[in-house]
Amino acid sequence: MPRIRGRWLPLAMLLLVWPLVAWSAYLEFSQVTLTLGEDGRIYLDAQIKYQLTPAVSEALENGVPLTFVTHVQMRATDAWIWEKDVAEYRLRSQLRYRPLSGLYAVRTPTIEDEQVFATREAALRFMGRIRDFAIIERKRLDLDKEYEVKLEAYLDIEALPLPLRPRAYLSGDWHLSAEPWTWQIRP
Repeated sequence: MPRIRGRWLPLAMLLLVWPLVAWSAYLEFSQVTLTLGEDGRIYLDAQIKYQLTPAVSEALENGVPLTFVTHVQMRATDAWIWEKDVAEYRLRSQLRYRPLSGLYAVRTPTIEDEQVFATREAALRFMGRIRDFAIIERKRLDLDKEYEVKLEAYLDIEALPLPLRPRAYLSGDWHLSAEPWTWQIRP
């Protein structure tokens, strides 16, 4: 078996790592607001814009369900890495295409029943809408501290069917994520 030596080793390493770092942001946060409600809770409103790559789009059209995760995290800005978050949520939304009916179905944590849409754009727009999501009650926070709220969104490769996962891990086409959004607040 031939060995890779000398100048070819860095090239081989780059070819192995390239699919993992070559993706660009296909998800984007817009219209993000944090508000204090009359009930004393801090609420999140946001819109996530989803853009699918051709590989992901093809899989969806062939009946593969896509699960997207929105990670909401709130922690004290001076907290050590091992300290527990003040609040943390993983909102999972699933998009599925129904080939027989030609409709797109969305299941989100904020609704009980599946919502059905005639177009993929309408389904993605609905799936990306976060409205009045209660993060935490203000009385649970130390009013003298500053807190950081961080939002991340990504395609959950672990939720894909098992035969598709190796290809998804190695291809940059499947690494859909948003640039993290952070906000510093003082309650």
